[in-house]
Amino acid sequence: MRTFMIAAIITMLAVPAHAQMGQGKGGGSGGKLGQKSDEQTATEQQQKKNEENAYKDALKKIPDQPVKQKDPWGNMR
Repeated sequence: MRTFMIAAIITMLAVPAHAQMGQGKGGGSGGKLGQKSDEQTATEQQQKKNEENAYKDALKKIPDQPVKQKDPWGNMR
């Protein structure tokens, strides 16, 4: 009886991990359900480049702020 209970507990702990194996990039679910064509991949890469360039351009538009020396005791003197 004790052996059966231990086996049942181990099985119940392993079932949730087994259910998640097919998800994600390297899940190995098989089939073409989650695969992308070369055209979709190229489009995504181009979109990523465009977003990165837009981000860099936006950062260049931000004016430089002068660096202030911080003096926590400045008001005490």
